[in-house]
Amino acid sequence: MSRAEIIDTPAGPAQLKRSHRKTLAISVLPDGTLELVAPDHAPLEAILPRVAKRLGWIKTQRRAFREMNATRPALRFVTGATHRYLGRQYRLKIAKGEPQEVSLRGAFFHVSIPKTGENEVKQALEAWYRRQSRLQFERRLASWAEWCRHRKLPQPKLRLRRMPKRWGSALPDGTICLNPELIKAPSACIDYVITHEICHLKHPDHGPKFRALLQQLCPDWKRLKERLESTG
Repeated sequence: MSRAEIIDTPAGPAQLKRSHRKTLAISVLPDGTLELVAPDHAPLEAILPRVAKRLGWIKTQRRAFREMNATRPALRFVTGATHRYLGRQYRLKIAKGEPQEVSLRGAFFHVSIPKTGENEVKQALEAWYRRQSRLQFERRLASWAEWCRHRKLPQPKLRLRRMPKRWGSALPDGTICLNPELIKAPSACIDYVITHEICHLKHPDHGPKFRALLQQLCPDWKRLKERLESTG
């Protein structure tokens, strides 16, 4: 995929990227940015009318993100603050101690740490999240091994990758890149993202064949996608 260029559209400035896909993808990111991914040789004269047709949807998405961001409090890393794991909220219990340890017991994250400043607690909790991400995602990807083998697709292998604007991506060699932040989402949403990326091993673009396969493998994908976007 090419690097993004900024173009003017009926919906305002947008990031335009080029790829080998066959259709135009229009996305509104959580910060309100409009992102377009277009076929390599699609002229702007063909792209801009498509954006104009989606203007109402774009405005609705931006309004929803503005409302969501206005009501979402900043994360704190102090005793009593809440953090998500697999879609559920847990409260922090922080104690000074060695060795450093994070554990999930009942409704609480128990954090034992030599220095109890917010930055130290944040680093400890993020390291725990990353370990859990690898364990959870590798187990879920392993369940697709036989499905991929039967269709002569590359075996899926995990790469954790922080992506500020995406939950996942798929590479032709079978590498499935997943954002470790996804571990905070409900299990069903994690499975939807993985299924989405597995479908890309067979159909790299978002064309009709991709959508048909995703619908077959994850009939509830639209609701799960909306749930994932709403919980962010």
